[in-house]
Amino acid sequence: MRIKTLKKGTFTPNYQIKDLKIAKVNRDLFLKHSENFDKKLNKYGWLLPITISATGLILEGQHRVESARRMKQKTIPAYIVDWLNDKNELEVLNTIISLNNSNRGWNTLNYLKSFKEHNKDYKLVYEAVIKNKNTITAGNMIHIYFGKTVGVFKQGKSKILNIEFAKYLCKNISALVTKYGKTKIQAYQIREMIIVGNVKAKGNIQLMDYLFREYDKMAQGNHPALTSIAEFRPYIERELNSYLSLIK
Repeated sequence: MRIKTLKKGTFTPNYQIKDLKIAKVNRDLFLKHSENFDKKLNKYGWLLPITISATGLILEGQHRVESARRMKQKTIPAYIVDWLNDKNELEVLNTIISLNNSNRGWNTLNYLKSFKEHNKDYKLVYEAVIKNKNTITAGNMIHIYFGKTVGVFKQGKSKILNIEFAKYLCKNISALVTKYGKTKIQAYQIREMIIVGNVKAKGNIQLMDYLFREYDKMAQGNHPALTSIAEFRPYIERELNSYLSLIK
């Protein structure tokens, strides 16, 4: 059996920090995350090199680089991936995501922001997340626009299911959160309403108008199902079924 020869980069223990470049498709830098490396580097030293392209574009390790700069370091150990075409943003982005697949630091907003220049649906959803950031979590915005996603979202391949219905859900959910606050209109309730809207109501505005009126009554009257993850969706579905039996 023929064994494939895999590509291998080169390692240098003293790459000049001044020659490094931040990839604009990478996630945002967070000072607190970078500061977490200060004590680790001081205590253990460089246990792992950063990963960069042949031109010094940082593919993995930008927070460690910031920590090193803060500690007045001049050089850093680096593994150089010299076969990457770092002029191709999408190739760079896919490489960065591949390197960070197990990194919990990458959140929903990071993926949206990174892919928005290459996928118009991600750009639209990213803008919607920013617009509704005070009322709807990024995770629930993904459910509103893309539905239930698995691996395709992190690959930049998700597609908007129904843009008009998504905008409708955003408007009505934001209105409820603004009216009653996040303590009463919680993220898990919103998630369940989105699922009912997409799966049970199948994007029917008339049905959802009724359910949002009932949801408003629940919030106004402090209905016990509001505080139960197990009871909220069954209650909403029973209300939907009752309404459907009336309009048939």
